[in-house]
Amino acid sequence: MARQSLILILLSTFMVSCQSVDKGQQNFYFEKSKLYKAQIKRDIWGVPHIHGKTDADAAFGLAYAHAEDDFKNIAENMYLYRAQMGLKDGTSGAIQDYLIKVLKIRERIDKNYEKDLSEEVRSVIEAYAVGINYWMINNPNNEYNHFFPVTEQDIVAGFAIQNLFFSGVVSSIEKLQRESAQKEEYTYLYKNQEFVTGSNVLAVNSNKTSDESTRIIINSHQPLEGPLAWYEAHVSSDEGWNMMGGLFPGSPFVLVGFNEDIAWGFTVNKPDLSDSYLLDVNPNNPNQYLLDGEWKDFVVENISLPVKIFGPIKWTVNREAKYSLHGPVLELGENQYALRFSGMEDIKQVEQWYAMNKATSYDEWIKAMRKRSIISFNGVFADKEDNIFFLHNSSSPKRSEGVDWKNVVDGTKSELIWKDYVKFEEIPMIKNPTSGWIASTNQDPFKVTSKEDNLDSNDYSPTLGLQTRMTNRAYRAIELFDQYNKVDEETFDNIKFDNKYSKESRSYKYISELFGREFESDELNYARKVLENWDLHTNFENRSAPLGVCVLSSEWISEQGQRIPQDPEISFRDCVEELIETYGRVDPKWSERNFLVRGQNKIAVQGGPDVLRAIYGRNDSQGDLKASGGDGLYIHVSWDKDKKQQSKSIHQYGSATQDNKSKHFDDQMNPYVKEIYKPSFYEPEQLDKNTSKVYYVPKQGL
Repeated sequence: MARQSLILILLSTFMVSCQSVDKGQQNFYFEKSKLYKAQIKRDIWGVPHIHGKTDADAAFGLAYAHAEDDFKNIAENMYLYRAQMGLKDGTSGAIQDYLIKVLKIRERIDKNYEKDLSEEVRSVIEAYAVGINYWMINNPNNEYNHFFPVTEQDIVAGFAIQNLFFSGVVSSIEKLQRESAQKEEYTYLYKNQEFVTGSNVLAVNSNKTSDESTRIIINSHQPLEGPLAWYEAHVSSDEGWNMMGGLFPGSPFVLVGFNEDIAWGFTVNKPDLSDSYLLDVNPNNPNQYLLDGEWKDFVVENISLPVKIFGPIKWTVNREAKYSLHGPVLELGENQYALRFSGMEDIKQVEQWYAMNKATSYDEWIKAMRKRSIISFNGVFADKEDNIFFLHNSSSPKRSEGVDWKNVVDGTKSELIWKDYVKFEEIPMIKNPTSGWIASTNQDPFKVTSKEDNLDSNDYSPTLGLQTRMTNRAYRAIELFDQYNKVDEETFDNIKFDNKYSKESRSYKYISELFGREFESDELNYARKVLENWDLHTNFENRSAPLGVCVLSSEWISEQGQRIPQDPEISFRDCVEELIETYGRVDPKWSERNFLVRGQNKIAVQGGPDVLRAIYGRNDSQGDLKASGGDGLYIHVSWDKDKKQQSKSIHQYGSATQDNKSKHFDDQMNPYVKEIYKPSFYEPEQLDKNTSKVYYVPKQGL
């Protein structure tokens, strides 16, 4: 009886979620879909090429095509965009929601959507949202109908939250948590976020190429599956939009790619864009803080967080949020900190992405980058005019000199609350180095080309907080480009697929600490010799790579988390034990250890962590490494001396992200592991010869 009463109490207290789609809304969006007309051509690899008379038509078609292939991940992103992760993951998800709500991302979008965004970009975003809803109407049995309708504000929120992650505020909170010994994970914004920290873009012009071509390889590293995995598409319109490349689920715009005239890629950079202020709280009034010698009142608000309990039952948790003049406040341990970061009130990222998509020249692309709403990323650009360009993009705060901005800042002085950003001209950029090459691999921005052409770090203010880290990929790119006087297409591709560690890298220096050590057993001494004899490659037949990669991964993971790595001997012993337990020997072939896996398809793959052929693996149930991040979609674009363009690309799996019955679920795996590209079929005449399917949305056609 008591148990029954408890259940009744729960059911009367909790709100039971029974989602159903409003028929009136369905009819509204069905009628609205008739405003758009788009043609979708699927090439022989299943890649969609979408065309519309207007940009809005094309965005509508892009949304529909992407939903056909990957609606699950588009929908999964909506939990985050709506600050409803608590309904998906329970209390751990609610922590993410709290951070998003504290920062008022959705509130700001709802308030400023029409004021801050142009009618032109709004028309594209709205069409994209209608395209998603049209797909949902045509597929009423999907498990994510509770998100219907997807709104244009949802789409804008995705870009704003991305800015939040790359601002560094998440890392700042993590650092404060570690120092305060707090367990609460405010920062669990993205699963697999450890793989969103790398990328390569390589560019060469006629000064470096043997045939006077201009070339660029766009090679962003992302999780291979999930809401942050690359999707390939080509979107065009009669209004001049004609971009092909990679985008994420829920994006109306190509994020890395090319058109007839230009191409660009991005790599993650880590300038200091976030500051934490230690507040002096009034001991007699916890709702006041000291600023310029006076007690100021916090703005205190209530935040509601829906949390899944079990099944359809949810509970709404209320939490207090405080705000100072610096920004939102977090209480960690006995201290309270205010957060301030670049772009914290900006929702115009979509404007900049759209402008980049429409750019057809260096000047137009630079004009788009001057918008400064995309607050970070290294940009590498190439065009048919033989220009190559590197930009350490950074909306860096204009900070006071003589202050240690790397650590917690004094929150009692209003003069330290920055309000502006450095000028675009004050951030590092290089155009057409005499060397003829640029390599951006998440490294020190003053080491991206030859020594003679690199910028001088002394010319830039330390308040910019520019990174000084070097990756193995950076060292290898420099070594390889210095090795060749000129490069042809094959050599350029070979550089991209290089799978070796440099002796200059942190990874090599970490494992080399083991060289010459004597151990208590023949087994361990043999394993040490395996490391000592390693040629530092991660190719198929290599018998030292399994142990080498295992040991150095400990250092790489620690560095990514800004932690001091453990003694390499601990990693070494653990790795020896793991390999013997799994394979019966310490030196299996790399092809026996490292795999690309899709459904039942499991194929050995070359490459490893932080090599130019970047493959990041996790142990599967058999103990093998399953590739989970790194090289996903990558693209090679070139213009010859007569400005004729060629393009080729490859995806790690295929275009049918969710449909395991489609041949395009895994049809690109074999060329991917063989390091072979497919044609992109960007040119209309190429596409016409390699089209497998043509259809229209809505079905009445053009």
